[in-house]
Amino acid sequence: MKKWKTTNGCTVYQITGGRSNSYLVRDNDISILVDTGLENSRKELIEKLDDLLAKERLSYLTLTHAHYDHVGNAASIKEKYGPKIIIQKSEAEYLKQGTSQVPSGTNFITCLLVAIAGKINKFSEYEKAKPDFLVEDGYFLSPNCYLIHTPGHTDGSMSLILDKEIALVGDAMFGVFNWSVFPPFAADVPTMIRSWGELLETGCNTFLPGHGTKNSRKLLKKQYNKYRLKYLD
Repeated sequence: MKKWKTTNGCTVYQITGGRSNSYLVRDNDISILVDTGLENSRKELIEKLDDLLAKERLSYLTLTHAHYDHVGNAASIKEKYGPKIIIQKSEAEYLKQGTSQVPSGTNFITCLLVAIAGKINKFSEYEKAKPDFLVEDGYFLSPNCYLIHTPGHTDGSMSLILDKEIALVGDAMFGVFNWSVFPPFAADVPTMIRSWGELLETGCNTFLPGHGTKNSRKLLKKQYNKYRLKYLD
């Protein structure tokens, strides 16, 4: 199991991987699950949570956004562990209804996939869940962990910042290729690029995405400078 630690002692465990990543964050006695992955990863997710939590309580379930591959097990996690579910306010209705808006493709292939998937409603459905807290921006979950609004992939995408060292970014960026962080899907690309700038301003050096492996600050800065010229300047 991959693990990262900040200088103030926040620990991040990667719980699931493959198609979708989910992470457990510990800050002293507060535990935060970030995303839940696809429904078919439920067994692995629960086994690893049981092992890591032992008899401890899961404090929060933070959802970076309401797409099915990030919230597929939210209802089950709520029922089993009883965490407070947190989501950005503009994503709340999707979670309550158990469906997610199909995002726009950012290249020819993903545009074609979206055109096909958009005709299949079941593609984006999941078990609905009721959020406990609707947040906007700058919301602290523990002394060393806070949420920021990083829209672009979706209107309500959020990232969790740990000690200004590690950021859990959902789909604000991808980690599939070691030369690029550009996601294959995004509702608003210029806004996403601005969110990259916000993430750089946090001072974080490690960025853990919802898909793929970690991204470095060096790579993100290079990509930000490249796409800023194309989309913002």
